[in-house]
Amino acid sequence: MEFNETAYRSFRKELYQLARSRLGDHAASEDVVQDCFLRLARYQPGSIANIAAMLRRIANNLIIDQARAHRHHADEQAGNDFDPPADEPSQEHLLIQRERMEQVSRILDLMPAQRREVFLMRRLHGMSAKEVGAALHISPAAVDTHVARAVLTLHKELAACDETMNA
Repeated sequence: MEFNETAYRSFRKELYQLARSRLGDHAASEDVVQDCFLRLARYQPGSIANIAAMLRRIANNLIIDQARAHRHHADEQAGNDFDPPADEPSQEHLLIQRERMEQVSRILDLMPAQRREVFLMRRLHGMSAKEVGAALHISPAAVDTHVARAVLTLHKELAACDETMNA
């Protein structure tokens, strides 16, 4: 089976339910689902015999990572009564981040207007799929589809930018 929109629609609900049952957090579960498909997109087309099994494996790994990060964060918060001063990022790091943001901005500008708006509302402003759908008069499923397509586009275009820079 090849990864496409049909595969996304087929597996999205199952992955969300798996993540939600283990994490108990809607936003974290949505992130796991999106990250599953983002990671799946990194594989060569046709290299995965069983996409469902691969997606479940990716989801389980992401859920474990989320649980570890949450536990680690809770341990840090319990052990720290104050916030340590943040280290200043280097000029090189700032320049690289600025360049990356410009690349992302250019990629977003090339997307269809509604997809860009949905992505920004969902990922940048942290709105739920239901809130975005209500604001734009589209279904939450359409919101999820727009976000998934935007994420895949960003991933592919950023990878192409990285290949160009490393060539």
